[in-house]
Amino acid sequence: MSQDLEELQRILIEGQRRSMQGSYQRRSPAKPAIPFLLEARSGLKKYVEAHEDDDKAWRSLSQAEECLLNYSAALNCLEKAMDISGQRDKKDLKRLALLKEYEADWKQLNLTPAQLQALGGYLSQKLLEEGCDHTLRCTQEWLKALSIAKPKSVVDALRNRGGYCDCEVLNNVVGG
Repeated sequence: MSQDLEELQRILIEGQRRSMQGSYQRRSPAKPAIPFLLEARSGLKKYVEAHEDDDKAWRSLSQAEECLLNYSAALNCLEKAMDISGQRDKKDLKRLALLKEYEADWKQLNLTPAQLQALGGYLSQKLLEEGCDHTLRCTQEWLKALSIAKPKSVVDALRNRGGYCDCEVLNNVVGG
């Protein structure tokens, strides 16, 4: 694996390009992006071990973690970059606030990114077969089948993200 920061940043950018994620309210990255994002994260972790005072590398690692929906790690990396640079510019502060918001949203949702992706696959299949009846029937079936803890809080969090029926969960929350 390359230890060159520019090469790792190119890999990260390619992963971001393939991820099909917007910059706001990220969803699970598209499957073609995952190998690039994982490679970038792994390489950047090794890079920052060897170059602890490189704020650009820490920012890049923060971006990789964010794309993989690891908001806690993304926050830590961005804070480390800000500490190293000694600057707190508006762009960093805005991103820091967004990462904190995203982390809180994911905690409220109480589903892992993998579980959310599995829910999306389930809903895609069910809606293809049955169509949407404008309820959360299929979502609730999935939550029950997996014995998800606190299903009511998950449903409330889905509604807070614009998922008032199964097709809206798929399109607005999962990004199906």
